[in-house]
Amino acid sequence: MTPKILLTLILSIGLLLVCMPVVSAYQPVTLPVTPEITQPIEPGSGTGYFLISSFPSGADVYFDGPFAGETPVTIPVSTTGNPKHTITINLPGYQTYSQIYNGNPQEGQTITISATLTPSATVGQIQVQSFPSGAIAYLDRGQSQTTPAYFTNVPVGSHEISVYLSGYQTYFTSVTVNKGLTATVNAQLSPVISTGTLSINSIPSGAAAYVDGIYQGVTPTRVGNLAAGSHTVILSLAGYQDYITTATVQSGSVTTLTPTLTKDPSPVYGTVSITTDPSGASIYADGVYVGQTSLNRPLVFTQVPPGYHTLLASKSGYEDYTTSGTVTAGQNLVIPITLTPNPQKPTTGSIAISSSPNDADVYLDNVYKGITPNNIDSVTPGTHSLLLKLNGYQDYSSQIQVAAGQTTQISATLQEVGTPTPTPTTGSAPIIGLAAVALLVLLVRRKPEH
Repeated sequence: MTPKILLTLILSIGLLLVCMPVVSAYQPVTLPVTPEITQPIEPGSGTGYFLISSFPSGADVYFDGPFAGETPVTIPVSTTGNPKHTITINLPGYQTYSQIYNGNPQEGQTITISATLTPSATVGQIQVQSFPSGAIAYLDRGQSQTTPAYFTNVPVGSHEISVYLSGYQTYFTSVTVNKGLTATVNAQLSPVISTGTLSINSIPSGAAAYVDGIYQGVTPTRVGNLAAGSHTVILSLAGYQDYITTATVQSGSVTTLTPTLTKDPSPVYGTVSITTDPSGASIYADGVYVGQTSLNRPLVFTQVPPGYHTLLASKSGYEDYTTSGTVTAGQNLVIPITLTPNPQKPTTGSIAISSSPNDADVYLDNVYKGITPNNIDSVTPGTHSLLLKLNGYQDYSSQIQVAAGQTTQISATLQEVGTPTPTPTTGSAPIIGLAAVALLVLLVRRKPEH
């Protein structure tokens, strides 16, 4: 081989080695992706930031048009750029939030934008027919119409319908409302018969009690106005297996149920217990209506998936209240809410009524107002007559005072027929009673010794 040919071969091999890819024994390192800068930074300008958050979080943010991420999100902007910014926030189940912000941050400064999202007006309708007609249909023990009734703008979710007609037993049912659709209730009313009461306890206590699918508070609780016969009872308590049974109610008597709940070794859901002051607030969980709060008993939201959830409490005459919490499987999250009156001067008051047993008929100034527990809004200030009636129990009557912008709370313990009726008391009666006891003790102590 001549030197010229050898030189040519060496150069060819070297060129081939240079062009071949280098195989490394190490895995390639993946660098974090730098978020896209929505607002381009102008050369020579400083950089400031917008911190955009929302309640609830996880909403899509659009900054000056393009998508900028999910809340909470930090967006860098030029300090010398266009000072007018359009901020749009979207989250399913909530109304779109939009704001125009005029101004840019200074170099290194962060401008915070916090948006409280409002549940979207996702509603349907409920049509209620009764046989016979001419009955009073109540939606969630509040709003009422005469059958055939048609309730509009009803929030999506589960609602309670009760139908009352003099001479007939009150009809109860629950109905689910879907967006844009009409749910139908056909109430076949039965003539009044002798009813009984169900006293529900549990070990441990605090379980949410459902009778024939209707929520009746937490144990211990007493449910009246039940027709004689069989009724389905479900008890639900976080960390325990649901207890399901059939209870037989006898006319004119009290049937007692006291089961021992069984621990759930692998709980999947948690529960949320909500109370409001005053009661009668509509509760939305993650933007979906779940019910109204009642006096002296929490609103229990069962089978809640673990994780972060939001709540909105809304009541006429009060500011909306939003809060959040983290639900843990097998545990009960307690959320007490105190509502703030609207600054505008109110002209009416309200009445919150509870009774033991539940489901007593309520009459305000001789006008039927539904069953207990009950919240009556838009009541004219002044003195009103209240009457509670329940088969097998003595009537409860009282004169109550209602003030504008305030909620009068009435808790009535009904006495079974044949037991002495307690004398109605005013707010000062407990003080007088304590004074009498103190005087009796003083007299006994001063009794002369012989």
